[in-house]
Amino acid sequence: MKKIAKINIRIKLIASLLSVVLITGISSIIIGFIIINKNILSQAYDSVQSDMETAQYIYNEKVYNIHLLTKHLAARSSIRLGIRYNDRKLLLEQLIEANEGLDLDILNITDLKGNVLVRSRNEVFTGDDVSSETFIKYVLKYQKSCFGTDVIEYDLLLREGNDLAEQAFIAVNPTQMARKREKNFEDRGLAIKAASPIFYNNKFVGIIYGAKLLNNNFEFVDNIKDLVFKDEKIDGIEAGSATLFLDDLRISTNVKRQDGTRAIGTQVSEDVYEKVFKQGKMWLDKAFVVNNWFISAYSPIYNIENQPVGILYVGILEAKFDRIKRNTTMYFLVMMFITAVIAVLLSVYLIKHILNPINSLVAASKEIAEGNYSKKIYINTQDEMAYLSSAFNKMVDAIYERDQQLKEHTLKQLAQSEKLASLGRLASGIAHELNNPLTGVLTYSSMLMEDLKESEYKDDLNVIINETMRCRKIITGMLDFARETKLEKHPANINQIINDTLIILEKHVAFHDIMIKEQLSDDIPDINLDINQIKSVINNLALNAADAMPDGGELIISTTYNSETNKIVVQFSDTGTGISEEDLNKIFDPFFTTKETGHGTGLGLSVTYGIIERHNGSIEVKSVIGEGTCFRIEFPVN
Repeated sequence: MKKIAKINIRIKLIASLLSVVLITGISSIIIGFIIINKNILSQAYDSVQSDMETAQYIYNEKVYNIHLLTKHLAARSSIRLGIRYNDRKLLLEQLIEANEGLDLDILNITDLKGNVLVRSRNEVFTGDDVSSETFIKYVLKYQKSCFGTDVIEYDLLLREGNDLAEQAFIAVNPTQMARKREKNFEDRGLAIKAASPIFYNNKFVGIIYGAKLLNNNFEFVDNIKDLVFKDEKIDGIEAGSATLFLDDLRISTNVKRQDGTRAIGTQVSEDVYEKVFKQGKMWLDKAFVVNNWFISAYSPIYNIENQPVGILYVGILEAKFDRIKRNTTMYFLVMMFITAVIAVLLSVYLIKHILNPINSLVAASKEIAEGNYSKKIYINTQDEMAYLSSAFNKMVDAIYERDQQLKEHTLKQLAQSEKLASLGRLASGIAHELNNPLTGVLTYSSMLMEDLKESEYKDDLNVIINETMRCRKIITGMLDFARETKLEKHPANINQIINDTLIILEKHVAFHDIMIKEQLSDDIPDINLDINQIKSVINNLALNAADAMPDGGELIISTTYNSETNKIVVQFSDTGTGISEEDLNKIFDPFFTTKETGHGTGLGLSVTYGIIERHNGSIEVKSVIGEGTCFRIEFPVN
C-alpha cells in the first residue's frame, strides 16, 4: 500500500507540473505573439535613446576637452608673460605646442578689445577685431570661461585659412519632404568651441579661444559608430548611424548613399526640423533616412545663448529589430516545446533530491541567524547537494571563529585605549611634577653661569643648562601630547595660513640653503580651522623637511581642491634623505624620532597627527631613501 501511495503522489506531482507547463505555455504563446512586437519595438526605442545619451556624452566630452585646454593655457605663466610683454613669438610657440594633442582647427589669443594677437593656424593674419563673436563677447562681458557649440561665419573662417573655409563649404542636395532653403550651398561652419580669460597679477589682460570645425569632419560620427554600433551590418548595410546637422543640413554623417558616399548636403524632413529645431523637443520615432528606415532619435544642439544651431542624430536600422522579432518568435516556440519535455524528466529528480535538502538549508539558516552555530546539515549523497552541505557547515564554523576573533580583537582594542588614556594622564602628571624643579635647576644654573663664566666650570654649567633645556622641551611636548586643547575654529583659507607661516619660516636659519616653492591653487574654499594649531602643523612639517636636507634642497608646498571628494589636499614634498620603510610605520608614534640624540623629542609628528585628526582630516606619508619625503594632508570642506 505504501508503494502504491508513493507512486500515486509522484504521478499526481508530475501531472500537476506538466499541466502547469502546458497551460502556461499555451497562454504564453497566445499572449507572446501579441506583446512580442510591442516589446521589441520598445527595446528599439530604449536602445536608440540610450545611444543618443552616449552620443551626447561623447559630444559634450569633446567640448569639455577644448575647455580644459583653453583654461590650462590661460593659466600658463608663459602665456601671461607673452601677453604682458607682447611677445607674439612666444605666444605662437605655446599655442602650436599645446595644440599637438587635440589638433584644433582654431586656437587664437586676443587682447582686451577682442583684437587677435596671434593665430596658431594663420599666423600672418593678426590684429582683426573678433569681439562680435558670441564666445569672445561673453568672456569680455563676464571675464569667465565658456564652452559649447557655435556657428562660425564664412569671413571668420577665411581669416583662419582658405582650407578651413573650403572644408566648411557644402553644396545643398535637395531632399524630399525637406524645407526649402534660400541658398543652394552652406558656407558657415558648425564648431565646438571654448574661450577662457587670461589674467596677469589678477588683472584681465586677454582671451584664449579654440574651436574644432565639424563640417566634413567625420571623426565624431565615426567614434559614435565604432563605440556604440561597432562594425555590425544587416544585409551589408551599417546597423547604426550618427549625423550632425547645421540647421537642417547634414554636415557630418556616416549615413551612406546608394553609391557608397556619405550623404553630406542632404536635409532632414521638415516635420523633424519643426519639432526638434524650432520647438526644441527630442524626436524619437521611425524615420526614412536617405535610403532605409531607421529607429531614429534627433536632439537639438544649442549655443551658449541657448539658441538652436544644429541637430544631433543617431539611428538603428529597423531591419535589425525585424530580424530580432522573427528569431525571438522562433526561439520562443522551440523553448516552449523543450520546456514541456524537460519538465516531465526533471520533476521527479527535483522533488526527491533538491527540494528536501533546500528546506533543510533554509531551516538551518534561520537557526544560525538566531545565533545557534551548533546547527549542522548532513546529506548522505555524493552529489552537489552534499558538497553544498559541506560548504555550508564550513561557513558556519568560519562565521563562529570570526565572531570569536572579533570579540577578542574588540576587547584588546578597548584595553589598548584604556592604556593609552592612562599613559596620557601619567605623562601629563609627570610633566607637571618635573616642570617646576627643572625651572629651578635652569634658573640657578644660569645664575651660576653668570658668576662663573670665566671659571673652569663654564663648560660643565653649559652642559647642565643645555640638558635642562632639552628636558623642558621634552616636557612641553609631553604636555602638548597629553592635554585635550579645545579647538577654536574660525572660517579661514589654508593658502593664507600657509603664506603667513612661511613669511616667518623663510627667515629661519634652517632654511638658508633651502628653496621653498609654493604651488597654491586659486580655487581653495574657506573652511573652519583652528588657525594657531594649523600654523603649528605647517611649522612642524616644514622644519622636519629642513632637518632632512642638511646640505640644502627644495621644499614644495602645494594645495589643491578635489571636487569629487569635496576635500582640500595639502602636500609637503622635500628632496631630503628620506625615511626607511621600517620607520614609516612608526613616525607618528609618541617619542619615536629618527633624529640624533638631543635634536628631537619624538612628539612633533604625534601632536601634528592629533591636530589633523581633530579637524576630521587625515595625513599619510610616502618616502624614498635618497630621494625625499611627501606628507599628504586632506581636510573635508563640510
